[in-house]
Order: sequence, then C-alpha cells, then structure tokens
Amino acid sequence: MAYARCWDRPALTAPLSVRVVRVGMAHCRPGARPTGRPRCPVLGRQPAGFPAAPGRRMQTGPGRTAGPSLFRMLEWHEHIEAERQQPGARVFLSDYNGGHPYVERYLGELAHTAPRHLADITRYSGLDEDLKLRSKIAAMHERYDGVAYGERNVVPAGGSSSVLGTFVTWLAVNGHRRVHYVAPVYYKLAYLLREFGIEPVPVASGHAYQSEFDLSLPDERTVLVLTDPVWYAGRRVPVDVLDAIAAWQQTTGSLVFIDGTFQYMPWDGRLGEASARLPAEHTLRMVCPTKYLSIHGYRCAHLLVPAALRQELADLHINLHGDISVSDRLFAHRAADLMSRHGNEGLVGHIRDNHARLIASGALAAWTPVETGFFLFGRPRVPHRWFLALDERYFELEGHPGYVRINLLNPTAIEALAATVSDRGASVTSGNGGFLGHSESGAGAGEGVPTSPHSG
Repeated sequence: MAYARCWDRPALTAPLSVRVVRVGMAHCRPGARPTGRPRCPVLGRQPAGFPAAPGRRMQTGPGRTAGPSLFRMLEWHEHIEAERQQPGARVFLSDYNGGHPYVERYLGELAHTAPRHLADITRYSGLDEDLKLRSKIAAMHERYDGVAYGERNVVPAGGSSSVLGTFVTWLAVNGHRRVHYVAPVYYKLAYLLREFGIEPVPVASGHAYQSEFDLSLPDERTVLVLTDPVWYAGRRVPVDVLDAIAAWQQTTGSLVFIDGTFQYMPWDGRLGEASARLPAEHTLRMVCPTKYLSIHGYRCAHLLVPAALRQELADLHINLHGDISVSDRLFAHRAADLMSRHGNEGLVGHIRDNHARLIASGALAAWTPVETGFFLFGRPRVPHRWFLALDERYFELEGHPGYVRINLLNPTAIEALAATVSDRGASVTSGNGGFLGHSESGAGAGEGVPTSPHSG
C-alpha cells in the first residue's frame, strides 16, 4: 500500500471490524487542512489468526498497559555513562569498543590512503544521491537475504543513532503519540521517545529468545518496534515470533521497525536474516555495517524501506543531519563491496575463539548460548560489582541476577575476567566439588551451532 504525508489523517485506533480509509501511518492533526496529497487505498479486513509455536503464547488483544520500565532502563544507562567517563573507572565489561585483527584487511585501501586521493574532497559527499552506493547495498541484501531489493528501498546514513533520530522525528511530525515495542530496545531509542513525548507500550513479557516469552499484539493499526537480534545475549528473534508478527502486519496493516544494528554476524555461517521476510511494504529495517565489521570509528548505517516511503524519509534525514564526510561515504562503499565479495567470516571466527578462551578460563559461573554477534550474557564467578557492567536492569529483563553483558571483542574485559581465576587453565569447581561453569541451557555456549568456516 502507499503511505503518503497528509495533515488531515484519521487516527489509527479503529477496530479491525470497521472498514475505514486511512492515509499514511499517523494520527490526524484536528482542524488542519488537507494538503491534497494522494490517499492510500481502503484497508480491507483480512482473516484473523496468528501462527503460534508450542511453548509460546501469542495472541492479539488490547495490548499491555504502558509502564515506565523503558524510561527507568534509560536512567540506568545515563548513570553508567556518567561513571564510565570518569578517570580511573572500573573495567567496563560491557564496553561498546573492541578490536580484532581484520581491521586492515577489511578497510583495504582506506587503511593507508588519504581520502583526497580516493574522492573529490572539495565537494559535499552527497550520500543519498549516490545511486551506485544504494544499488550496491540493495544487491548485498538481495544476495544475503534472497529478497528483491532495489536502490529505491535504501536510505543510506551516517550511523544507527542518526537513523533512530530520523525515525522518531518521522513518528512525531506525523502525529504519533504512542508506539508499541518488544523489549529490549536500544537506550537511544528510549531517549528519543522520552524527549519527543511518545508513549512506549510493551506488547510482550520476557524476551523473544526465552521459552516463557509471551507476545500479545494489539488489535489495531499501529507502529511496532523490535530489535533483532537480541544483541546483549547474541540471540536471534525466533522465526515463529517473526511469523506471528508478519501475519499480524498483514491483518492490521501495521508498520514494523526492525533495529537490525547487530545483524549479519551469524555464528553458524548461514546467510540471511529472518526479519528480511517480513512484509516489505510494511517494514523498516535498520542495518549497521560498522557493527558487522566491528570498525566503529566510521559512521555508516542504512535503512531498508518500502519504496513509497523512501524519498520522504531520505528528505527528512538529510534535513535533520546534513551530509556525512567523504571518509564515511568511502567506507560505506567498501563495506558493501567487502560483504558482497568476501563476507566477515574471519571476524566471526575471531569472536568465537575469544568466547572459547573466556569459557575455558572458568571465569564465568553461567552463560546463555550465543548465536550471533559479539556480546555474551553471563554471570561472572566474582560479584559483578567488581566491574562496571550492564546487568538485567539495562535490558528490561528479570530473572537473571548477576548476569552481565560482556564484549567478546574487548581484550581488557576478557583479561580482567580471566584474572579473577587463580588457575586459568583448570576447570573451576564449586564448594561441593561440582563444576561451576555451565551454559544456562545445560550445554556449552554455542554448542549445537555449527562452526562457521573462516580464513583465520
């Protein structure tokens, strides 16, 4: 369906049994005059019903009562940010930064060649005008996801934070005062929602990878925000959850925003992201090359969008943030070329090696299995107050006392944890002689996940 901007828009809260004409994805501004822009087609009611997998209860309903938990989570982040930046702060196990031996290889000529030798630095970089870049990004996603993308589905940008800013601004200028979400979401999104006065309404208890996850989607046309993967634990959103959301989108015409910042780092080497299969005409998906290459000094991200929304979002983005540097544009090209030709298997293999070394050290008492990305959620043997770390409070999670997010690409964090074990090469036993280190699932983290071949 076509989404169009219009100042005179009916609300999106009509029940599904009512057949209404709606324009765009936003609430109306009462008393405002229409712009004369085209209206979208009449929404027809589709058969109700959502697929559900055994062990998960998925239902439609009025949605859960909005609570302040998301903003409490944001306050915790603001506190830890203040401490993290103090001189002499505790070792930050959950650090955002890290390193790996593939940086120079991934950068190619960018590693040693000044930007002025690769592009005209007297001109603005014109990121969105770069049709070649947009086409490269579309081709990369078509190769990995098996979904037909074109340059009209791509909004290139300078980092995930700027994309989140554009998305929330778009919600605000189109009259949205409420969005639904599946926890966890990134704290910067929480910040933007709070500052724009947009109410976040949770629609699930638990997190998508947990067996007790309970999804209750609203019987209304709305906007749903979802993060895939659940980055702090390195876990994908299960396919059955995404299938339920896709069916709900088709029934209600709702728009889903996927924060895919940490996508394209699978430990099993399989290409593609399941969230790419959500209805393209009702889905926005954010992807971040600086994350899947773990080179954070550049600013690079992009948004995959319905073609009907591309120009509107691109115009808003450039007017909010301006253009990026020539260096960042060159990196965006390099990232797209690298992923299309070679991929990032070497980086993923390095992450897995670091994970194996940390587990073997005996520094963790328990951990959750990892499927993707470079974070591990585990419980150190020593009290985690010894370190600066993000625990369950930072992700709207309960039932995991002592667990913290650990950056597997941060050598300082890994070494600090290993130093808590007197005999690093030996298994650590509890007071009753039992083995202390174990996966939460009863298997080693990553066990059952085939090793991805990598060049080493």
